Amino acid sequence: MAFLTAQFDQDWIPQILDKIPMAVTIFDLQGIMLYYNEYSPRVINRKPELLGKDIRLCHQKPESNARIDRMIEEFKNGRREPISYEARPYGKPLLITVSPLEIDGRLVGFIHTAMPKPLG
Repeated sequence: MAFLTAQFDQDWIPQILDKIPMAVTIFDLQGIMLYYNEYSPRVINRKPELLGKDIRLCHQKPESNARIDRMIEEFKNGRREPISYEARPYGKPLLITVSPLEIDGRLVGFIHTAMPKPLG
């Protein structure tokens, strides 16, 4: 449940998501990319032709795809805590979090966020 005032216009949400300084991607239960925010291409490999495609196509290392499969299975089997890890797909560290996306108590997909890891 979100916390907001009566003055908050929920129509702003898509624009707010686009301006959050991190990559936000939504996948369905099979790992198909449904959405990414405007900021995403600044951080990770996101381009329009990947929409509707399997997230595994974005990864070059077989171990990355195995990790995706494990996370999907964990969430399908009831895990509700986000999974966070560090990755270096482009030589610089990124903080990645994958969270289950539940609508009306039903698992419908996953939220993937990525942001550069602060140096220092």
